[in-house]
Amino acid sequence: MPGTFFGFNTALRGMQAAQRSIYTTAHNIANANTEGYTRQQVVLATTPAYPVPAMNRPGGTGWQIGTGVDSQETRRMRDEFLDTQIRRETGSLGMWEQIQDVLQQVEIVFNEPSDTGLSTLMSQFWAAWQELSKNAESSPVRTTVVETASALAEAFNHSAQQLETIINDIDQSIELKVTEINSLARQIADLNVQIKNVVAAGDQPNDLLDQRDMLLDRLSKIIDFEVEYNKVDVNGEALYDGQIKIKIGGAYLVEINNDSNIIHEVTDNGPESGKIYWEENGTEINSVRGEIKGLQQAREDVQLYLDRLDVLARGLAENINDLHGKGLDLSGQPVSGTSYENFFVVLSNPPSTGDISDSGITAKNIGVNLNIRNDVTKIAAADVSGGAGNGANALKIAQLQSKLFQENDTDGDGSIDTLVADTSGTSGVTFDDYYKNFTAKLGVDAHEAERMTTNQGVLVDQLTNRKESISGVSLDEEMANMLQYQRAYEAAARMITTLDAMLDKIINGMGVIR
Repeated sequence: MPGTFFGFNTALRGMQAAQRSIYTTAHNIANANTEGYTRQQVVLATTPAYPVPAMNRPGGTGWQIGTGVDSQETRRMRDEFLDTQIRRETGSLGMWEQIQDVLQQVEIVFNEPSDTGLSTLMSQFWAAWQELSKNAESSPVRTTVVETASALAEAFNHSAQQLETIINDIDQSIELKVTEINSLARQIADLNVQIKNVVAAGDQPNDLLDQRDMLLDRLSKIIDFEVEYNKVDVNGEALYDGQIKIKIGGAYLVEINNDSNIIHEVTDNGPESGKIYWEENGTEINSVRGEIKGLQQAREDVQLYLDRLDVLARGLAENINDLHGKGLDLSGQPVSGTSYENFFVVLSNPPSTGDISDSGITAKNIGVNLNIRNDVTKIAAADVSGGAGNGANALKIAQLQSKLFQENDTDGDGSIDTLVADTSGTSGVTFDDYYKNFTAKLGVDAHEAERMTTNQGVLVDQLTNRKESISGVSLDEEMANMLQYQRAYEAAARMITTLDAMLDKIINGMGVIR
């Protein structure tokens, strides 16, 4: 049988275990509102019983006495599978949030349907030409044609400039996100070194791990990545040393080589704007989710709307100029070959009467020929068959409103450049419908982005709530644990008092003759 002093160590271990549990509970309570903190719990286990089975064990066979408790580790209450889910869905949420934000800006640019949108201005423009066909000699009507055309051109200019501004803003946002990726990579590498040193000393860097996980959570919203746990050879066995490696698109952002953390930085300086590359070799990085992916997708969408706006402006200008160049001005003179042959031209900055070409016309530079603005009699409202003063040519231009057109690649580069008349007259779209089609697509895309953002937000919230139920600190639960550990400490202390009284009886009471 063990000696009288045997129970002291057992009670001492109980006090130490309860004390460590109380300290951990205090740490949990203190960090209840700390962002990224993971609840910690002391893992208790029984110590080996006495005596240990052996040939020369004391006291014979058939008995063993427990020797108490030991606190094996302070464990973080974390579900790694849930972390992976949250990071994946957070990346998707970040992507859709960026797309939604950009498309909302584009909707404001087009502002359809409204009384000031391009659709209304085009209707007023066609109506002015229709009125001119009836009153070809009227100076006020001619002035109305020029003013409505100028308003339409300015609307094209303004919309194109705003879309270009949005694209430039997206590029700046991507640049900021790239800077943040590199910053997070450096912070993760620094924490890797600290965590490795703590693990090598046989301790548990729980708070450092929380900091690193929070950085990974932030990185997951920007770009998707993979985490690899670094292992080192210890006596022929591969053991995790606390460090992690991060891969983006199959290449390392944070790499560990010969115990050193190597950071491969990302850059947005490359052959194409809006894309990101590895700074070392210029290889493009392709992501599937995250804010950068959302910005890139949104940039493509905005560029598509700008390209279609250019196609509309160019097709409108070229088809009107083609008819206008075949007509007569108010004095009966052909406008072909003159400085006012083209009604719509490419305006320079500042515009001048020397701007007479429509080559390379876009939504950003389209404008009414200043030679016509300065002298409305130069509008070719008449055709050659009717003589001066007739409105037949103005009627042909007005009839373009209902004519069908098809997209055309004039330079053969694979992209749509302009709209040309459908010779069969049975297929294609009108100018008005072409504009309405891509603004309708914008509305559908914006609604889809809003719906996906809402759905992803709900999903991330649900996963976060599940995570909080595991990793979050409940003050009620911690208070209950504190009372439990307090009573355990008091009971162990009382056990020592009891053992002391027993020894006092033996030492001071046995054999005393009164």
